[in-house]
Amino acid sequence: MALSRALVLALVGWVTFLCLDAQKITTINCDVPPSTLVLSSFLDGYTGDIEWITGIPPNVHLKLQEFLFPEHLNYIELVYFSGSSNATVRTTMALDVEALEIDEIENGRNVELIDVNDNAPEFQQSNYSASVSEVAEINSTVIKVEAEDKDFSPEFSLLTYSLWGPNSDYFSIREGDGNVMVKKTLDYNKVNFFNFTVQAKEKFGNQSATASLIINVQDYDTLNPYFSQSVYNGNISENQVGPLTVLPEVLAQDGDKGINEKIIYSIKLVNPPAYSNSFSINDAGVLEVKTSIDREICPNLVVGIQAAQQDKSFKTADAIVLVTIGDENDNDPVLSQASYNVSLPENFPNGMEVLQVTATDQDEGGFQGTLSLTPEDSPFQLSPGGILTVRNSTLLDRERVPSIHLQVTARDHLSPYKKVNSSINIVLLDENDNSPTFRDTPYRQVIFLNMTAGMAILQVAASDPDDGINGEISFILAGGNEDGHFELDTSTGQISLKTVIPLEINQLKKFVLWITATDGGTVPRSSSVPVEIFAVGDSRPQFIQKTYNVSVEEELVAPVEVAQVKYKALNPHIPVVFRVLTESAPFAVDDEGVISTKTKLDYESQKNYTLNISLSDGSTADYATVFIRVTDVNDNSPVFGATSTTVAIVENMPAGTNVTSVSATDVDEGFNGLVVYTLKGGEGKMDIDSSGFILLQKVLDREEQGFYNLTVIATDQGQPARSTALNLTIVVDDMNDNPPVFSSSRYEVKVPEDQELGSALLTLSATDRDAGANALVTYQIVDQRPQTSSPVFLVNSNTGQLSLNQQLDYETINEFEVKVEASDGGQPTLSNETLVVVHVEDVNDNPPEFSQSVYDVFVFENLQKGSPVYTFSVADKDEAGFSQGYFILNSSSFTVDIPGTLSLRNDTELDRETTPGFILQVWAVDDVINGLSSSALFHITVLDVNDNNPEFQNQPYNFEVLEGEYMLNNATRVGQVTATDLDEGENARITYYLSPEDGDNPYSIQEDGTILVTGSVDRERKDKYELLLVASDNGVPLRQNFTHVSIQVLDVNDNPPQFTRAQYSASVHVAAAKEGEFVLSVSATDLDLGNNAVISYSLMNDSDDFHINNGTGEITLSSNLDHITTDTVVTLTVIATDHGVPQLSSSASVTLYLLVNDTSFGLTFESSSYEFSIEENKAPGTAVGSVKALTGSIAVQVGYSLKSHWDKFSIGDQGDIVALVRLDREEGDLYSILVEAVDSLVPPNTAVALVTVRVEDINDNPPVFSAWIQTHLSAPENAAGLDLGTFSATDLDTGDNALISYSLQDDFAGTFHINSSTGKLMTKTSLDREVMDSYELKIMATDSGKPPQSASLVVSISVEDVNDNPPVFPQRTYSVTVRENEPPRVILSAVATDADVGYNAIIHYTITGETASFHVGELSGDIATLQPLDYESHSQYMFILKAFNPGEPHLQDTANITVTVEDVNEEGPVFDQSSYYKMLLDSSTAGTLVVDINARDEGKGYDEGIFYNISGGNSEGLFSLSSTTGELRLTRDLSKQTSPLYYSLNVTATDSGLPPLSTSVKVSVVIAPMDVSFPVFLEEAYHPAPLSEQSPADTFVVEVRAFYKLPVNYSIASGDEKGYFIIYSSTGIIRTTKTLELEDFPVNFKVRATDSSNAAIFNEVEVKVEVIDENNFPPVFPSSLLEESLPEHSPATQIVQLKAQDNDTGRNGFLTYGILNGHGLKFRIDETTGILYSTAPFDYEEEPTEYQVVVYAEDDGIPEKKRGYCTVVIKITDINDWPPVFDPVPDFSVQENVPVGFIVGKITASDRDTGDNAFVLYNLTGDGENIFEIDEIQGIIKIRKSPDYETMNKYNLTVTAVNNKSAPFYQAATHVGVAVIDVNDNAPVFAQSSYSASINMVNPVGAPVLTVSATDRDQGQNGLIEYYILPDPTVSPFFLIEDVSEGKIITTGNLSRSGEMHLTVMAKDKGSPPLNGTTVVTLSVFDNRPFVPRFNASEIR
Repeated sequence: MALSRALVLALVGWVTFLCLDAQKITTINCDVPPSTLVLSSFLDGYTGDIEWITGIPPNVHLKLQEFLFPEHLNYIELVYFSGSSNATVRTTMALDVEALEIDEIENGRNVELIDVNDNAPEFQQSNYSASVSEVAEINSTVIKVEAEDKDFSPEFSLLTYSLWGPNSDYFSIREGDGNVMVKKTLDYNKVNFFNFTVQAKEKFGNQSATASLIINVQDYDTLNPYFSQSVYNGNISENQVGPLTVLPEVLAQDGDKGINEKIIYSIKLVNPPAYSNSFSINDAGVLEVKTSIDREICPNLVVGIQAAQQDKSFKTADAIVLVTIGDENDNDPVLSQASYNVSLPENFPNGMEVLQVTATDQDEGGFQGTLSLTPEDSPFQLSPGGILTVRNSTLLDRERVPSIHLQVTARDHLSPYKKVNSSINIVLLDENDNSPTFRDTPYRQVIFLNMTAGMAILQVAASDPDDGINGEISFILAGGNEDGHFELDTSTGQISLKTVIPLEINQLKKFVLWITATDGGTVPRSSSVPVEIFAVGDSRPQFIQKTYNVSVEEELVAPVEVAQVKYKALNPHIPVVFRVLTESAPFAVDDEGVISTKTKLDYESQKNYTLNISLSDGSTADYATVFIRVTDVNDNSPVFGATSTTVAIVENMPAGTNVTSVSATDVDEGFNGLVVYTLKGGEGKMDIDSSGFILLQKVLDREEQGFYNLTVIATDQGQPARSTALNLTIVVDDMNDNPPVFSSSRYEVKVPEDQELGSALLTLSATDRDAGANALVTYQIVDQRPQTSSPVFLVNSNTGQLSLNQQLDYETINEFEVKVEASDGGQPTLSNETLVVVHVEDVNDNPPEFSQSVYDVFVFENLQKGSPVYTFSVADKDEAGFSQGYFILNSSSFTVDIPGTLSLRNDTELDRETTPGFILQVWAVDDVINGLSSSALFHITVLDVNDNNPEFQNQPYNFEVLEGEYMLNNATRVGQVTATDLDEGENARITYYLSPEDGDNPYSIQEDGTILVTGSVDRERKDKYELLLVASDNGVPLRQNFTHVSIQVLDVNDNPPQFTRAQYSASVHVAAAKEGEFVLSVSATDLDLGNNAVISYSLMNDSDDFHINNGTGEITLSSNLDHITTDTVVTLTVIATDHGVPQLSSSASVTLYLLVNDTSFGLTFESSSYEFSIEENKAPGTAVGSVKALTGSIAVQVGYSLKSHWDKFSIGDQGDIVALVRLDREEGDLYSILVEAVDSLVPPNTAVALVTVRVEDINDNPPVFSAWIQTHLSAPENAAGLDLGTFSATDLDTGDNALISYSLQDDFAGTFHINSSTGKLMTKTSLDREVMDSYELKIMATDSGKPPQSASLVVSISVEDVNDNPPVFPQRTYSVTVRENEPPRVILSAVATDADVGYNAIIHYTITGETASFHVGELSGDIATLQPLDYESHSQYMFILKAFNPGEPHLQDTANITVTVEDVNEEGPVFDQSSYYKMLLDSSTAGTLVVDINARDEGKGYDEGIFYNISGGNSEGLFSLSSTTGELRLTRDLSKQTSPLYYSLNVTATDSGLPPLSTSVKVSVVIAPMDVSFPVFLEEAYHPAPLSEQSPADTFVVEVRAFYKLPVNYSIASGDEKGYFIIYSSTGIIRTTKTLELEDFPVNFKVRATDSSNAAIFNEVEVKVEVIDENNFPPVFPSSLLEESLPEHSPATQIVQLKAQDNDTGRNGFLTYGILNGHGLKFRIDETTGILYSTAPFDYEEEPTEYQVVVYAEDDGIPEKKRGYCTVVIKITDINDWPPVFDPVPDFSVQENVPVGFIVGKITASDRDTGDNAFVLYNLTGDGENIFEIDEIQGIIKIRKSPDYETMNKYNLTVTAVNNKSAPFYQAATHVGVAVIDVNDNAPVFAQSSYSASINMVNPVGAPVLTVSATDRDQGQNGLIEYYILPDPTVSPFFLIEDVSEGKIITTGNLSRSGEMHLTVMAKDKGSPPLNGTTVVTLSVFDNRPFVPRFNASEIR
């Protein structure tokens, strides 16, 4: 509290208090003597009212006079008007504490002035400075700074000093007096100037002042000179002299910078010493080189320099200069050799190294220049590193250039760019790169019959440009000498005849010998050449055939080949000559025996020639005769008779109507004169018959075509045929058969609504396709829609012009439909109608119309710029509406857009507070040109948005409030705040919130801003509230503002005085009592302020023996207590009363023990030790037990206290011990408490008792499973009695509460069992993964407490699969039907399942039984055919499909597969004849049976199930065919013929199979005249079916038949020169005579039928025979199944080349390849080579691993192509493309000290690859690889060396998994944490093996002796240590461990003896079982008992 002074004044009158406020309100009463009135306190400097006096009686007059201090009247005045009842005392100047005296007078009025801290400290100087030597002592004073504070109160005037600034740690300032002292050693060179700020601050206030302090440090000569650095680097170029460049500059300075003596320099050493005279140094420290130095000899030197003070030369410093001699480019480069010589083979490969060129340079850095090679275009190149390599090996040809000479140049990279040259000589060594070459080729020789053995035939010659042995040539007879007739000289190449060649007459033998020339190279090269040798025998030319019969047509232009004779001769080696011996014959023969005509032949002039020819070689001759017959040709054309060329016919006549007829004749005879008619033109509408009648085939339509141009062609039947053409014009006459047709079925026209009446709208047009009157069209309107009273439109009947008859109005009717009819002039009349749609077009005759005349628009003020405000609509009755309109708006804030959007302008923002609304007029104009308009008003109201914050009017706010208890229903107003908001409505409605900064807020605020106090306000707890006032509007979003409200709490006398103790006591010895003697002092405090806190003391009841000072509370004796004769207890009640209004008080009891008797009885407990027990977890305050100490007097009181464990227990005045907290037995189960009893005597007696409190266990801890228990297990199936581990829990309780039993919540029907005592979990039955693949067991651990507590642990068990399930097919048998001849395909997918998983569930498939025709996918189970099946050869297949596991054991399942082949109708009907012929006489009638055609299907009779029809050749309809019997009959009588008619019909027979198949047969019918005069063949020409070239001799070809009245003889007249055929003369059957040669065909020969009685009557027909290479064989692959492999990820690549064989030849054997099914686009095949390719990479892991590709080979055969098939099974093989991937790795735990080999856990990594690629090896690294090891195959982590928790309790292992059986070797790593679980394997160890201490014999209770300490390397409970003193009856009762967990030994009181004592202390851990250690404490006990004189009885007299 601040000190105060009093302003003293006096008023005449009697004054009493009315109330308290800031100023006193008093009254005057003159009836009672005055007493002092203390007014309120005022702050220093106060001005204003001091006292308000009211209720002045009318007869009282006031005046103000001095009271002790006259000068005080200068500060105040009395404002009073006589007779007034009120007066005021106020100040005349500011009250000043410092000007007023401090004395108090206990009368009059005291106005207490409280000093305020209104003066800040002031330094005597604003700047201080001082100097100090750098050798000044520590704590020596440098300077003193002083400041003064003029405040009166020491609370405000007491100062403390502080100092700060850079390096302020060198000095300190004494807080109390401002002395600045040296704090640490100064160093001028480090810091020689200090600039500090010193501060004087009020010790109890906050005001301060600062001044600056500068301290200069004076240097002292204590240091040697020094260089700036110990080593310098100097540089100078070689060959130069002068100063070195040294950086930094060599400079030495005096170490004492403030003194800085001059320095002199000298050179102390130079290394190498030879250069000692090469350097000098001057006084400035400049080091110079006097003689130049060559860097190449000495690149570096060391120069030692010394610097010394000039005045004290013994003060020196040394430095080293490392001198570097800079390089100059003064040396030439040097190549490693002056010349380089190298030999290398010619054709040395490009890029190969030839030699290494190196260059050196003695200058620094060596040679750094460039190497170059010349010439630049040489075959070599030189790298920058000097490596000479081959650039172009093609130029290294020894045969062309045997050696190469180069020059290499080394050029320096720095000026002056010195260079040096060396030559490179390269000799090329010969390589055998040339093959021998033969000369003078080709080689041919002829030898004759006169040959002799050994004769030379010819010599071959060869050369080789290579050198040496590579160019030496030898010859070999490599081939062609199989008969051994020839021999060869290997050296010379001479070919000789070894044996005579036997030759026959006219025999020629050709030999081709292959001669090889080989050189002598190591890898020899060779070339070969053929040598042709002809051996010629004896020449005797001969005709093979002596006579020839040939024919030739007349009129052919010469030369025409007639025949070629065959002969034997040795031509051309012995030439032969042919001659024609018949004179005048028109024939010639050439050198090849070909006979040809020399002139045209004329059948009519000469029909036969006999030609004699000869063959001669000059010495011998032979002769032959050729008979030549000239054949007639068709040389006359038919001629038409006279006929009209234009013919008319009316249209629409029926088909069959005769149009006209023509007739033509031919003067030729026979077939050459037989005329046949054909018709061209007529577009299929007309045809001509054999008689020349032109008939209608279809009805004619004049409108389609008005006339037809026909050409009738008359053709004879000669060869070649001749013809004549006749042109006819057929004119079609009209009929009225077409109505008029409008040009459009619908007309549309647009007409403006203001169109003038009578104006033409459009012209309709209708046409009539007829002609004349039939085509004359008239028009009329027949209907109008909508109808009107009078027609709106008229039409001109002739022109069809439509015109307007009534005015149009778009708004009334905007569309008309008018129906117009057009009629023609024919009989009967025909008509047609059309529709005219008239669209009335709108004219702008209506102004736009707004939907409203006035719009009220509301828009928020925060509308974004450019945003739409309102959308309105404008209508216009015109057609276009308002689509062409626009708006006009004169506004700077808004725009309006089509179609009616009013928007805010892009540069405008709305602000309701500025402009609350707008009125706009918008004009709508419907067109830009001559538009009509209208307008509307828009009233726009701007709506408020919350865009203004509330604003406070005044801030911050300060209020005051009296402390007190306020309630919401009795709230008191504190003050009012006001905020305003420019918004409106809810946005402007303000809500106030008050929130405290510390959460304490007894205030509330009303809506009008009135702040009320509504809660408890206690100044003593909090004297000021700082509140955050938030004004928030109610808009959205909410906007706020805030300020602060400060409420000062004024004191109210609401706290009574509080005694420092509830009871006071003292003992008074009556015998020594004296009046006025001090007994004891009481003290009370009051939390209030001012007078409310001034306390007076009094006794409640007056006492004769005791008195209390009302100001100090001291109780003294008021008598000498003579009247007290026995021990007496006196109880006084002391009252403490404050000076507040109303006054508050409190009392305390004072017990005084008036002792008369002796108190030497002392103090002792009823028992020296107590033992109590309490259950744990009892509520605080629970009684533990009670102790009692005994005294010798009732007047002696006893107090109890605890000397240990006072944090857990307390003791009452009566010795009752209670628990302060809930005790936890698990934290401590035994407490040893020292209880001290102290009596009330002075000095007091004490006694000590040991209380043992045993905490009894309750079941408050459930069992706990270890966090390190592995809860994710795996177990193999099919194994019973598996030990899954022990799952034990611990319980912190004891006894039955800690006895745990284990159970399973669900044992899964007895599958699992857990030992109830140990927690060992086992399987009782074997697990079956297929039944359940995982289990979740909940293990319950339950203690035996009451009630029991339990814990659960969920253990997940994954069942590991074992291969115990075979694959299973869903069916035992499968049946599938396959149609025969189908290409290979998958016919069945028989997929088996396996209940196992993973590798055990992999299923492979195979077929047993039938493997040739079927294939099964190894992994897919898809069964496919390998070839098309044939029902006829095999109608059913049965085999077994097996599914099996590839692993062990080998489990399998089978299914029976039945494949039924479905028969397919693959063969059509078969006719009983290959063709049918029939000749009918022209007298035959309708119904005549022509032929009975018979066909049958396989397995059926003739005509059974057969349908017949004529499929061609019956255009005249002359024939009919029974569809069921095949009987062919005439449909009408035949007419008389003059020449044969030939009909060739095609008859088709169709079976009833599925699908139905058809075959056809040719039926030839000849209609012959009855009087025919020569044989007539049944066909014009015969074209039998082609023969196979494989046909044997005597194969039937065709039967030729001729009709004649007499028997005929058949013969081959010509064309079969090679004699392939023979004809039987009587039957006309033609057969082959020998094997057919395909290249000789086709053959056209003539067959003659001759009258058997007259050879002059005959006829001939042509027979054309073709031979084909019949496609007999399909392509065949070597195997129908191929298996190939393809590594995954292979790019598109070749897989396999397939080759099929076809035994056919030619195109029948030409094969192409294709893919029948290729799995999309994954495969392709080259159709020519059969190479199968993949088209994209495959992924083994993501896609199928097996593909079945069916490949076919197809020939190009005739008549059908055939295919062969091969199934290629492509297996995708795995490559190592996936790294191992670890399964999630849990953290493992293991107890320390487990044995080696203990399994910690298992790590599993999987690899998506298969086989070796998925083989994973594990490796373990990390900080525990010496403790742990891993099974490299199984991944099991085991103990390698027992872990020790105390050494390391956590290991971080790195496990790597590598698939290292196949490259690339992928690796993965994972981190495994292994926690080592502590076991109690370390006993506590004391820090010392023994302890010693000294202690007095007399001790207070609980005196500390010493603290022992032990450590336990274990952790947790195992490492918790408790300390115990081992029992020793002579020692241990005197000592106690204060807290068993801390080891502090205390005394229980005085010791029994002095001397040495020994305590044994045990440290025991809390592990299970517990371990302990001991130590011995040796105590030296000193006898400190007070000296007690002892009298010797003998000395007493």
